[in-house]
Amino acid sequence: MITRGSIRRKGKEVFQKVVELRKKGLSYTEIQKETGVAKSTINNWLTFAGLTLTKEHLEISRSKYLQNNVIATAASKITRARQKDNDIQNFIKTKRNNFDDPLFVAGIMLYEAEGSKGNSNGFSNSDFRLINIYIIFLEKYFDISKNENLRFRLFIHEVRKNDLNRIKRFWENKISVDKNKFSISWKHNVVAKHQENLDYVGQLNVSVRKISYFTSKILALSDIILNRYQRL
Repeated sequence: MITRGSIRRKGKEVFQKVVELRKKGLSYTEIQKETGVAKSTINNWLTFAGLTLTKEHLEISRSKYLQNNVIATAASKITRARQKDNDIQNFIKTKRNNFDDPLFVAGIMLYEAEGSKGNSNGFSNSDFRLINIYIIFLEKYFDISKNENLRFRLFIHEVRKNDLNRIKRFWENKISVDKNKFSISWKHNVVAKHQENLDYVGQLNVSVRKISYFTSKILALSDIILNRYQRL
């Protein structure tokens, strides 16, 4: 049983320190590290002092938890940002020998012109030749597998639904990808001229998956290439 006498015998100063640390919002583990007092004794002392489950203390603990959580989240973001920057810089170093390669420069420029710059990294075009060049660029310089790392999505005007099988066969033959791997997105805006165009094949989007920071990496390379040729 905890009494004033037992507290005096174990050390009044230590007891007071435990109480003060708890009022500051420290956990039992933190108090134990600071004082060397066992958690069971800490609990008994704080119960005696009325500080275990008081509304005031619970609010202090909650506030401290939130503060620590914010600090931990910020630290985690900084760590991830550093890891991302290191990954990108190391990647750039491995590609410097390609800066004079015409295909490498062409692939970078294709993405700069027609690639999405947000979280999505898709490259879209209706010209199968440009799609093929972009795929070859990815396979050669990014070690990307067409079957494992690329997704294909066809954007087709809704008024051309009857042409779906023809369009899928067209792209299957031109880029050597099974037509069943094409996802379909229907464009609802009606454009009359497309109904008259017998060569209409929609627009194919190629996006990369399973490659960390792909968009940031390719845009970093694009900045270098663009700055280089601007000075010519």
